[in-house]
Amino acid sequence: MPVPKRAFCYTRVNTDQQNTKAQEAELRDYVQRRGWVLKKIYTDKISGMKDMRPGLNGLMADCRKGIVDVVVVWKFDRSKKRSRRRITGRHRPE
Repeated sequence: MPVPKRAFCYTRVNTDQQNTKAQEAELRDYVQRRGWVLKKIYTDKISGMKDMRPGLNGLMADCRKGIVDVVVVWKFDRSKKRSRRRITGRHRPE
């Protein structure tokens, strides 16, 4: 029997007044339906225009460590172009 993939999720909202509960619920459901193991959900409550996103930076650090099999995001089109390239591996920051 194959080992389930380790899934790491990322959510983001623009302000502290918003919450990520709906995003998290959908991501948890998606991961469960795929038979993956949810290891961690990273969250940022900051504008997508900001370069410094602690949650995204933590996710990328874990990806570099090789402990992430699958990255799951709620709505990928809200990411900045540079962040999309970082996540998809099309561009590696130095």
